[in-house]
Amino acid sequence: MDGNNRQFSQQPAPQQDQPANLYYQQGFQQAPQYGYNPYMQQAPQQVPGQGYDPFILPQQAPFDSKSAKKHFSGVGLSYFIFSIVSVAIQIGVSIAVDAVNPDLWDNYLFMILASILPMYLVGAPICILMMKRLPSEKPDKASWGFGKFIAGLIIALGLMYIGSFIGTYIGMLIEQFAPEAQASTNAVQDLVFNGDLIVNLIIMVIVGPIVEELLFRKLLCDRLRIYGEGITVAVTGLMFGLFHGNLTQFVYAGLLGCLLAYVYLKCGRVSVTIAYHIIINFIGSIVPLILLRNVDIDVLGELLEAGDNEVLTEYAMENLAGILGYCLFAVAVFGCMIVGLILLIVFGATGKIRFRPGRFTIPSGKRFTVALINVGMILFILSEIGEILINMFA
Repeated sequence: MDGNNRQFSQQPAPQQDQPANLYYQQGFQQAPQYGYNPYMQQAPQQVPGQGYDPFILPQQAPFDSKSAKKHFSGVGLSYFIFSIVSVAIQIGVSIAVDAVNPDLWDNYLFMILASILPMYLVGAPICILMMKRLPSEKPDKASWGFGKFIAGLIIALGLMYIGSFIGTYIGMLIEQFAPEAQASTNAVQDLVFNGDLIVNLIIMVIVGPIVEELLFRKLLCDRLRIYGEGITVAVTGLMFGLFHGNLTQFVYAGLLGCLLAYVYLKCGRVSVTIAYHIIINFIGSIVPLILLRNVDIDVLGELLEAGDNEVLTEYAMENLAGILGYCLFAVAVFGCMIVGLILLIVFGATGKIRFRPGRFTIPSGKRFTVALINVGMILFILSEIGEILINMFA
């Protein structure tokens, strides 16, 4: 899906008398507290008569494991604080409401706002301020045409449904060994399906995708890109999946997080990933909600199990439009899974999915430990696993 076939070239190492603002010439924010030496790399050279070539990579700096771990730890700590502060305020609001007027929880809008406002108005700003301290590098802007957009959307929908099936199946296996667990239940999905359509449209389809893309693509990818696109995609996907706080969403949100990070790195436009996210959430939450309000799938299942053909036929005729709509949607879901998987395999086999190196390359044997085995990331991962377990057994 990366149509650019230009080759990267290396430049000779700079001399020590070169200016210290080379990073700023390319928009790279140097952060001395993270151990980056402005003389370790050289900015791309301008060839007379040819202008500036952004695809020429500078000579890569020697890898500094301590500085890299500090960088990833800063990232993990920022999102750990984001999560902990948000949950603490949510708990405080819950205790206060229970003490003053528990009936407020019957209001769907109030319940949603009590959940998201602590994240968006308090947790997210703190996270942004902490992340701004870390060095960042924006990806180059490139076109993302209609054909790429549609192919990416089909792959995204396919990954979402495949991930949802995998997450549900894993949850069902866990429930076989721990019957008290609610591992295959998506509490958020259950809440959405029983909620107000307009509220879901505004919060789940518009506000949520915009905020999440700014936090997990724009803010996060810009801070990880200096270590290469591959590790940026992997870490972003893991963190985005864990952030959702339940096992079912972890799998498909992680896969979508990887894809959306890749798209952002290739086109450099968060507006593109926001558009993907809005469409995905609309198809994944609003469309099923509309369909399920036209036909009761639980009743239909009971009738099929009972085997009373006369009653089943009568129910089917009374709810024909809803049943046909639900069947067409199910066919579309399986179609996206198959076509999306085929496209992903074809793009990978033909070399159209490629990950560019970063300014600093982490040796292959150290990527896991450098990126994840540090204080900040360990705190974030443990806190999100804890939330998943609480939601599973609460």
